Amino acid sequence: MHVVAIVAHPDDADIFCGGTLAKHAARGDRVTIAHMTRGEYGGLGTDTEAEIADVREKEARASGEVLGADAVEFLGFEDGRITYSLDNRLRIVEALRRYDPDVVLTHFREDMHPDHRVTSRLVTDAYYMASLPLAETDHGPCDPDNVYYFGKPTSEFEPSTFVDTSEHVDRKLRAIEQHESQVAFLTEHGGIDAEFDNLLDGIYAEGVVLGKRTGVGSAEGFAPLHERASKYLG
Repeated sequence: MHVVAIVAHPDDADIFCGGTLAKHAARGDRVTIAHMTRGEYGGLGTDTEAEIADVREKEARASGEVLGADAVEFLGFEDGRITYSLDNRLRIVEALRRYDPDVVLTHFREDMHPDHRVTSRLVTDAYYMASLPLAETDHGPCDPDNVYYFGKPTSEFEPSTFVDTSEHVDRKLRAIEQHESQVAFLTEHGGIDAEFDNLLDGIYAEGVVLGKRTGVGSAEGFAPLHERASKYLG
């Protein structure tokens, strides 16, 4: 089985679905983390975009290694400037066909960050187009089983598929810790989005809350594009 997470920025995969990715990797599934951008806006103004991107790419590769990912890739979009267009949709179609995943994980459609919202729409529409033989790209059609959306608790995002990540919480938190450059940035950014205050504690607590809802120690929640019963994501 091949699980592909397509996320907007380095650290998104770790925060939103790191336990699930680690769990699939531990059971021998193939795991790919594809980043739309290199996160070059994730700085406090003391470094250039190129310098920030280089650091964040290294951190993302280290994080992927902690999670057990087989591949960590970057799709070449610009941080804060992902736009919806047919050309960009076809770029994601080509990426999906190249990966040939069984399931795809990505952002929920509603989110404060515009890159998350656009990524969700691009991946959803590319998922549909990836199976169409007449939609020509370098790789042939593929037909992933499902798309699973992750996100922040909101009035719209209500997960219905839960993964028991109790045995993988430590690995998830260690993966997040690899993003050292983001600690100061996210703390400063907490003035805009309070969830970034005490990030690791907050993520741990959220897993416990979802776990209590489902009778396990810790869990991650997803909203599937197609509803179906599943032990794992696929």
